Amino acid sequence: MRDEKDQDNDGSEIRFQIYDYIKKNPGAHLRMITRELQLGMGATQHHLDVLERSGKIKTRRINVYRHYYAVEVLETQHHLLAFLRQETARDILIYLLEHPRSTQNDIVNFKGFSAPTINWHMSRLEQAGLVRSVKEGRSIKYTIVDSQNVAAALKTYHTNIWDKLLSRFAELFIQISSDDKEGQD
Repeated sequence: MRDEKDQDNDGSEIRFQIYDYIKKNPGAHLRMITRELQLGMGATQHHLDVLERSGKIKTRRINVYRHYYAVEVLETQHHLLAFLRQETARDILIYLLEHPRSTQNDIVNFKGFSAPTINWHMSRLEQAGLVRSVKEGRSIKYTIVDSQNVAAALKTYHTNIWDKLLSRFAELFIQISSDDKEGQD
């Protein structure tokens, strides 16, 4: 017997799988969905088209990929969620959460990429309105425009990354507390 969720999605179990995946992974693109759900490309495209026509999902082309979102996801979140699906952009955003006002050289050292590569990623993040740059002397320092929004998206859609961040912050807090106690002795 089919459950209610299957019937809500036009009776298609595959379509429900895809819709459920998109709800849990907003900003996913076609190849990601196909790979993660182990489905054929054509079948996935068909079901995505049906879901979009039925008003259950929205799509948005950002850079090279078309990203998929459940209709409940606010459009203001689309760029952020799309960038959080990309490993390098996500790593840079997390680094900037932990190290606000970092220079390009700081990010180059963190990622181990060339300066032009990091410059390309930073310009994309700036164009999307996620990162702001400020020139100070000969350096350019980067900050996240809305760090609370980035943190909330990580907490909601990337819980494993959020848990790692919390652990690092807890360790840092303990270290600072220990250093303060040793300094008072």
